Amino acid sequence: MLQLSFEFAGESSTIAKRGVPKRREDELDRAYARASDWSRALAARVGQPVRLVVTDNRSTMLAARSKGGRLEVRLHHMFLTAEENILAAVGDYLSDSDAQAASAIDRFVEENRSRFVAPGPPQDTLRSAGRHHDLRAIADDLARRHFGGALEVRITWGKRVQPRRRQRSLQLGTYLPEERLIRIHPVLDQSWVPGFFVEAVVFHEMLHHDMPAVVQNGRRHYHTRAFRKRERSFEYHSVAQQWQTDNLWRLLRGK
Repeated sequence: MLQLSFEFAGESSTIAKRGVPKRREDELDRAYARASDWSRALAARVGQPVRLVVTDNRSTMLAARSKGGRLEVRLHHMFLTAEENILAAVGDYLSDSDAQAASAIDRFVEENRSRFVAPGPPQDTLRSAGRHHDLRAIADDLARRHFGGALEVRITWGKRVQPRRRQRSLQLGTYLPEERLIRIHPVLDQSWVPGFFVEAVVFHEMLHHDMPAVVQNGRRHYHTRAFRKRERSFEYHSVAQQWQTDNLWRLLRGK
């Protein structure tokens, strides 16, 4: 994955390349001047040192967090082609969570995604039919029962990853908004895992598709009060939570 980092603290700008193939270094060097300008301008706009990390992440276009007395901003490289008004919008969004700035950024991403964001896995490479649970059938049924009809969301079983020793938690599902893709952990595709529990996990991720994150004070909140209220509307919510409590140890073992 492409990753450049730029730091600007008022006097100098530095660059670090991580995991960049040799054949791409010239291309990235050409981006340096533009990104250096961005890091300097953002530092001035937000009023604190900025570390700018330029990536080609498909799922996260813009993210920021305070770290070590500076603001670390992760930015997709498409922004390096933007006009000054988008730079200003990013600064306003990072400074004040400005709603108009957020809308301008969203429009810019939508207009440029097809040019700069590598596509996710094609539909025919997705694997929704498992040995014991069919995710596509589950999602379609949930859409009919809880979302008023079909949702434009893709779903697949993820890759099997062996849990680490002494691991205490397991991410059973994820949702990638830019790809409109739900991935479900394949550990759930077992005969002893009840259908209502797989439904509960899929329902949770479908809610993320239907209820985008809310931005408050510069932070994105995914599990809002409204989100939790809708999650509890799932008819098997309580029994699914109890089943997970009773069987997490089996899921962590993977069998």
